[in-house]
Amino acid sequence: MRYKLLALDIDGTLLNSKSELTPRTKEAILRAKERGIIVVLATGRRLAKTLPFVDDLGLSAPVVIHNGAVIYDIASQQTIVQRGIELAIARDIVDKLDSLDINYVVYTGESAGERVVAPIGTWDEEEDLIASYLIESAEFLEHVDLVAPPVRISTIDRVPKIEALFELLSRDYAEAMNALVFETELNVWRGIEIIPANCSKGQGLAEVAARLGVGQGEVVAIGDNVNDIEMIAWAGLGIAMDNGSQLLKEQAKKIAPSYDEDGVAQVIEEFLL
Repeated sequence: MRYKLLALDIDGTLLNSKSELTPRTKEAILRAKERGIIVVLATGRRLAKTLPFVDDLGLSAPVVIHNGAVIYDIASQQTIVQRGIELAIARDIVDKLDSLDINYVVYTGESAGERVVAPIGTWDEEEDLIASYLIESAEFLEHVDLVAPPVRISTIDRVPKIEALFELLSRDYAEAMNALVFETELNVWRGIEIIPANCSKGQGLAEVAARLGVGQGEVVAIGDNVNDIEMIAWAGLGIAMDNGSQLLKEQAKKIAPSYDEDGVAQVIEEFLL
């Protein structure tokens, strides 16, 4: 099989443990592009946090952001797909987060997820959780008033609070949203990414591939976390990083070396070059 498209997660995959794009990985990607391979970034990040890597690597294909809720076309500089959590449901979830005193941010629908807001009084923790785990900053408001279906709601809090929240979300909103749970290294904090129902990186990647005329079997996808499961399951060759989630590894066709061993570069060198 001659692969034509390479889909890459960013954090934990493209970047190493120091959040660096290493020279070997960058060179491998540039060589793949020279061979005609289309490189697509598929990430939980928003556009502003993704574009620096698009620019650094000289990419031109659409990017899948917000875990598949948004697809942005680099060539036309336009959002071509945007999904949102149903407005009434999203407002209800935000009300519950407020009542439960859980840390959260909202990626607003009117900005395609670029405006990040949070209520004043939250995130008052000993760690800067927004910067550390969401790689974000937020605009703090007296009250989060949603005016359009948000593309994403992200929470990070103590493990017992998040476990209780996940049970609530699964019980009351299972058909209206997709909740992705992620853990932190010391398991003090846990988070949930709430995105629209039937939304995933896999769906976003399938849409991008179709737009580009690339078949499912011609796609290689690499990721490290549970939000990559649908993507690597869909791709012709789905690869999990060795530093990644065990759940993801169980779905993968191959395990790549870790992000601190230039795992992405090794995959490219073996299968694409």
